[in-house]
Amino acid sequence: MPEHKISLAEAALQIAQDEYPELDISHYKNLLKGWSNSMNAKFSRKRTRNQLEEINQWLFSEMNFTGNMENYYDPRNSFLNDVMDRRTGIPITLSVIYLEMAWASGLSAAGVGFPGHFLVRVIDDVKPIYVDPFHRGNIMTAEECIEFLKEITEGELEFDQKFLSVVNKKEIILRMLRNLKRIYLEMSNFSKLIKILDHLIDITAGEPEEIRDRGIIYYQMKAFKNALNDFETFLSMSPDSEGAEVIQQYLQVLREYDSHLN
Repeated sequence: MPEHKISLAEAALQIAQDEYPELDISHYKNLLKGWSNSMNAKFSRKRTRNQLEEINQWLFSEMNFTGNMENYYDPRNSFLNDVMDRRTGIPITLSVIYLEMAWASGLSAAGVGFPGHFLVRVIDDVKPIYVDPFHRGNIMTAEECIEFLKEITEGELEFDQKFLSVVNKKEIILRMLRNLKRIYLEMSNFSKLIKILDHLIDITAGEPEEIRDRGIIYYQMKAFKNALNDFETFLSMSPDSEGAEVIQQYLQVLREYDSHLN
């Protein structure tokens, strides 16, 4: 689907449908639209920075959105409906809301896949400025982003200009899914992890590494036939990739096991 036809909010809400099968996506889309209309009716059109300050006032002062620092790895922080209901989330989900509000205000805004901390870029008189919705919409220049990176990585990651590159809506959704992938892996919640991997494989049109990872999880779940299928697919797609030798060993064990069952 072309980028301009993708509804970021709708795609983000679809991620939550595994957790909330009865989720009314249209309700939350309308809620976002209502917030935008109320905000735009209250504030006048001004320069870009003034508009950002108005969005910040609306989201973080009037609506009390905040970054969830106490329970950062709570899976609910990755579900947009939960974030909207509880008014708290992680950088990427808060950025999705911020982007929707910015677009509704006519701003030229895009997501930025900053390492470990998603940001929003807005063009201000041709020059980009960067917004951190996790920290109450803190507005930064590119130079301040460099200092911010030093702070959040304790100086262990050297700045690269590509860190400020914008990402499209599909890449935002992939990052949200990979956040959940890490969380569920850490929790050893394999049943939920499989669903996330299914989405990743679907969206990436069968990226070999995601198929490999799903095979490993199936193996952990003792779903050996599914693991066998995924490992065979992975090796057929990436026979010379890093780690292929280990997967080949998995495959030999599974084939031997499968032969005993037949």
